[in-house]
Amino acid sequence: MNKAFLSNIFTKKTSDYSFTIMFFLIFSLFIVLAIKPSLTTAATLKKEKSDLEKVDSVYENKIIGIANIQQAMEDNRNDFPLLIQAVTSYPKVNKMIVDIKSAADQNSFVIQKASVADVDLFDKNQQNIKQITVLIDGEASFDNIMKFTQTLYGQRRLKTISKMDIRRAKDSTDSAALKVSLSIEGYYL
Repeated sequence: MNKAFLSNIFTKKTSDYSFTIMFFLIFSLFIVLAIKPSLTTAATLKKEKSDLEKVDSVYENKIIGIANIQQAMEDNRNDFPLLIQAVTSYPKVNKMIVDIKSAADQNSFVIQKASVADVDLFDKNQQNIKQITVLIDGEASFDNIMKFTQTLYGQRRLKTISKMDIRRAKDSTDSAALKVSLSIEGYYL
């Protein structure tokens, strides 16, 4: 039985099958041990490449944005002194009041009362642009009020009128001056 068994095992057909089986086993081990890590590395590198392309795109957009800002700064370099005059580095309340008084004097606008409100010299919120508010009560004709606002807007210091209340005095005639209450805001950094 031993000799018959051995003669069946070592036939040409059996040796061919044995070789094929051994080849597939060694090939499978080769795939698992040698090719799979290479494929895993290739897949990881491909993912890293796509991630780096996304980061590169973000950085490229940021660089383009910086270049656009630099170009805008270069284009407007001569206008920076005007910008500094329009939005000062600190409140300069006295300069703003002088500007308002000058505009009032030019246009027959009689200031009866002026007060400064909302000046925050210590900004807790760290806002980029801060504002000061000047409250004005005055008297003028409608045309002079319009001229006053145009003169105010024509000055170098940026100002906005956030509130304007125009009313006629109770005991006045039709040609009398109007009562005006203004809230004028100036800006600083």
